[in-house]
Amino acid sequence: MLAFTDEEIIEGVLAEFQPIANIPRPSGHEKAVSDYLKGLFESMGCQVVQDASNNIIADMAASAGKENVPLTIMQAHMDMVCVAEEGVEYDKFNDAIKLVRNGNFLTADGTSLGADDGIGIATIVFVMKNQKEHGPIRAIITVDEETGMSGAINLDEKWLKDAKYLLNCDSEDYDLLTVGSAGHLDAGWHGNIQWLDTPKGEAYTLTVSGLKGGHSGTEINSGVANAIKVLNHWLGTIDLNNVKFWLADINGGKARNVIPSKASATIVARSSLENLQRISRTCAKLFAESYGDLEPNAKFTVTPAAMPAKVFTRGFYNSLETLILDIPNGAMKMSELNPALVQTSANLGMITTTEDKVELVYMPRSTVDSDLDVMKGIVENLADGKNWQAEIEGTSPGWAERKDSELAKLMTGIFEKQNNKPMRVATIHAGLECSWHFKKNPDLDMVSIGTNNKDIHSPAETLELDTIPPQVQLIAETLAAM
Repeated sequence: MLAFTDEEIIEGVLAEFQPIANIPRPSGHEKAVSDYLKGLFESMGCQVVQDASNNIIADMAASAGKENVPLTIMQAHMDMVCVAEEGVEYDKFNDAIKLVRNGNFLTADGTSLGADDGIGIATIVFVMKNQKEHGPIRAIITVDEETGMSGAINLDEKWLKDAKYLLNCDSEDYDLLTVGSAGHLDAGWHGNIQWLDTPKGEAYTLTVSGLKGGHSGTEINSGVANAIKVLNHWLGTIDLNNVKFWLADINGGKARNVIPSKASATIVARSSLENLQRISRTCAKLFAESYGDLEPNAKFTVTPAAMPAKVFTRGFYNSLETLILDIPNGAMKMSELNPALVQTSANLGMITTTEDKVELVYMPRSTVDSDLDVMKGIVENLADGKNWQAEIEGTSPGWAERKDSELAKLMTGIFEKQNNKPMRVATIHAGLECSWHFKKNPDLDMVSIGTNNKDIHSPAETLELDTIPPQVQLIAETLAAM
């Protein structure tokens, strides 16, 4: 174990995390943080490669007497999901994350924290700076994990082929050893809008807000609502109340892998504001009866809007309403081997209206690759070929659990000795870059660990500081024991 107190470890890791939080790093815009990490690892005496994708590969030589220990990779990702609370001004391309420390909890001021996975990077750096006894170590810090895993996909397999062990630092429970994860499908639909000159009526904005949202893997079975689905139902209810209206735009969600917490639409209606507000109150009441304490902060608001120059034809709107209604969403199948684990799910993550198109972004997940093939078929079948075309951008494979993992056996033993309780071992229903590492080197003995990170991908993201020392000491003793 490292000869530090828990408080010294916390302060040391946060000292590595602070400069990372200062650098804006949304997915696809990681050059600045990649340059910082390159310089940091070079200052630590590592041999560093910054590849064409801006992934960082940093090799540290073994300590004396450990030269013959097999190479161990420690891996994390440098990008983050950048979201802010309603009303908070936040430029994800230019603004630093403002850290807020309150006792045992670290959050951000009005935005997501980026502990996913900045704290993983900070942990790796702290361990590499302070661990005295270790075999050869390679730190791999990838880009774009949150939106497409292009960093892991484009990582040259040579950086994985010569290693025996891989320690991924991108999980969210300090006492959980992850040994497998779900694959996913990057999919969606787009439709070329059929426009109509704006008819007579009044313009309004309908907004569903205040929903919990959350991570579309770990939170998909929590029962929370999808704002896009809820808004679509609301529009349908207006129809049922015999209000004639036309849709001018519809937007909602922030990312493919985030359950949308807000969605809005502009309509032109032959109705008074008071009548639409009456219908909204009815929808809110029915919603509250359905979701109860799961969604206590849901809001349905109607406000006057500027008159749009054009609106969707009624036929195009009807096809959109039907598509959203038919898209499977949420947990769809539980694992037969572990009934508590979601096997297959899907998330309608975003809908956007551009100058000439409506686009919907969709992410099915599964621990069974054949289920993803089924979901691909569903995506294609929902495209009618007239109004809607399917978009299949790629598939991420699953990471299959390894029954004979030496690394898992070693680390669970060390954890129990250090913490006086057993470490949980599980496959998770979330995507990890380990799936791509596994695809490139099936012989890698891999596990994933992490600190307690709650409400990731949301402005409520929280890091539990007292879970940092157990992770650091687990890694340190594992490296020493190899």
